[in-house]
Amino acid sequence: MKYIKAALDLKNAGFHLNVDITISSDEITGLYGPSGSGKSTILRLIAGLESNLTRNNSTSDHQAMIEVSTDQEIWSNENQFKPAHLRKIGYVFQHPQLFPHLSVLGNLQYAIQRKKNSTDIELEQVTQWLGIQNLLLKSPTDLSGGEKQRVSIARVLLSGAEALLMDEPLAALDHQAKHRILPYIDRLHNRLHFPFLYVSHAMDEISYLTDYMHILEKGSLTQSGSTLELSPSLTVNENDSCAIVKCSVESFDENYKLTKLDFENQTIYVAGKRTDKSNIKLNVPARDVSITLERQTASSILNILQGSITNMHSSEDGSSILVQIQVGNQYLLSRITRRSMENLAIKIGQSIYAQIKSVSLVSEYAD
Repeated sequence: MKYIKAALDLKNAGFHLNVDITISSDEITGLYGPSGSGKSTILRLIAGLESNLTRNNSTSDHQAMIEVSTDQEIWSNENQFKPAHLRKIGYVFQHPQLFPHLSVLGNLQYAIQRKKNSTDIELEQVTQWLGIQNLLLKSPTDLSGGEKQRVSIARVLLSGAEALLMDEPLAALDHQAKHRILPYIDRLHNRLHFPFLYVSHAMDEISYLTDYMHILEKGSLTQSGSTLELSPSLTVNENDSCAIVKCSVESFDENYKLTKLDFENQTIYVAGKRTDKSNIKLNVPARDVSITLERQTASSILNILQGSITNMHSSEDGSSILVQIQVGNQYLLSRITRRSMENLAIKIGQSIYAQIKSVSLVSEYAD
């Protein structure tokens, strides 16, 4: 399955959902929006879990036009409807759906036994991909929240899924558990090349995982585009604003134990040896990025990048400014005081230098 297309126009009890999206196997697609914006409804319609809405059912307060198809077949339109169990969709819910009376291995074997189509995915592969080999003999009741969710994803994949819909799967996890599981999900797409639709109202998850994103508000798409371009503009009111950027490994300096990364034809250094990956993602907190008008030479800061200011937003109390900085085709964020902004007299379109005090590899969260 190379892609899924969904054109949805649904009116029901005062709520109007109107979206047109494509989920490609080439990238992880994100659907971002607040609670009640219609995210879960979109997933249920794509998965075929809302069968009563697929025909032209029109009253004064209830209208539906639902068209869902893949590159291979039509799943639903005004004339036909393919039930959920025939769509080869893997649906990962917010709360793990595991059988407590079966071991982890029993849950996975149950999925294999009920598989209705032939796939190349095997038990040993999936357990290795998701790092659950040592959990197979345990009961689900003895697992942490993150472990349960990894087992749930494994069971979905072994059921014969050829596409993955994830409905806020990490919402019930704490920050540390969430960031342990994110790299596993990211690596899955690199191995499987499935259409992936990841739904969340957490910008850190969407920024880390997805390549392309749709922003949903009150049932309508307000923005669609590259995650690298859109995500920085959505963290204006967050104290922990950060930018996720992609880099490639260039070389390792054995003398100083630093890895040299290429970031939009400029250099970022990170501690330790990182030559095992050609492409990595970095988390750059806005609070750790300062701005200067000239390149500083007498400084302990190694990572100084030239860029231009593309946007500025004031905090609610007016004390600080969140500055968006474009570097090549990617973006950084810098949170500075309003006084610093006035002292520097910076403005949109101006060329500046971003000094990065610290960066972290998001992949460092993996077990």
